[in-house]
Amino acid sequence: MKSAHASARDLAWAVQQSAKKAGERSPSVRGADWRTATVTAVATTTVTADGVVCRRMDTYTLPLVGDVAVISESSNGNWIALGRLSSGDPGWTTATLGTGYTQGNTSSQGNNNGPIRYRRIVHQGGWWMEWDGGATRATGAQTSNILSTALASTFRPAARASFVIARNATSITGVANSTSVVHSLKCDFDTDGTVQLVSATAGDTETVWLSLKGIRYPLS
Repeated sequence: MKSAHASARDLAWAVQQSAKKAGERSPSVRGADWRTATVTAVATTTVTADGVVCRRMDTYTLPLVGDVAVISESSNGNWIALGRLSSGDPGWTTATLGTGYTQGNTSSQGNNNGPIRYRRIVHQGGWWMEWDGGATRATGAQTSNILSTALASTFRPAARASFVIARNATSITGVANSTSVVHSLKCDFDTDGTVQLVSATAGDTETVWLSLKGIRYPLS
């Protein structure tokens, strides 16, 4: 049979352990904490990660289900999502071109800009599309899309993105005594996933090469 002193000691230890466990579960005792969690739902200003609804930081834009994010809990139990962890360099995808277009790999193809390729990147907290390279264009009829198929939905702009792009220099035809030279044309990146050339008179049939190097636009 335990002595009164031993019983009191055991009781004190049990109370201490109980208080310790309660403190471990209480934010007001253990203070702030952070961890990584997988996003399972996205709302206007919050994300749900591992069952916890977290208010997003202003810098955590365009969250996606599946993001591995850093979430943090304050001492009073409020949760915030600091942002997604990097998944590494997404790498470039080399585009498959439509009829009449050849990837630019040499000085006679795309003015040595390299092959047309694209990637989706995070820039200033948001998703952007970035293009590189150039192509050679055959004379005659051209397809409405310089790509063989439309881009996947995750690579399409929310609204048409139009740019002036470089092309081979050509004198304006049909204008008497003209010394003007055309060396650019308009290119539209449309919401249906197509990439279309919009050419002036000298650009329609006389575009020999074109460049998409440096093109970048937001995806939202």
